[in-house]
Amino acid sequence: MTIRFNPDLYGNILAGLNANNRDQAIALQELSTSRRVNAPSDDPGATAAAIGIHSRSAQLDQFSQSISTVQGLLQTGDSALGSVVTSLTQAINLGVQAGNGTLSASDRANVAAQIQNVSAQVLALANSTYQGTYVFAVLTPAPPLTSPMC
Repeated sequence: MTIRFNPDLYGNILAGLNANNRDQAIALQELSTSRRVNAPSDDPGATAAAIGIHSRSAQLDQFSQSISTVQGLLQTGDSALGSVVTSLTQAINLGVQAGNGTLSASDRANVAAQIQNVSAQVLALANSTYQGTYVFAVLTPAPPLTSPMC
């Protein structure tokens, strides 16, 4: 029986101790940060998945913000259109009053002034904005409309 002696025994022991220290440091870092992946080199596959999740999360945040903006825009438009309907109903009533043959010239002038006020109200409602954007504009904010009666 022959016994083999490794002359580099201390080198192997030191390498094993270094590997143990490295593993212990990694375990301590994972324990203290509560993360298995602390650097991209720890697990490239998990890092890629985390980046993908972060990207999707940013997209979802943007979608949520867009939904809120669109809801506000639609609510503003709905409110403006409701006010337009009320104003136009008032204009119709004024027109029916003006059709009465018993009104004097000053009464008709008064009704005409009221109709011009209603027209100005509708014009202002047509220029409604939400967060600096015209509600009823097609693509870009247009200059405010001017009344043809002015």
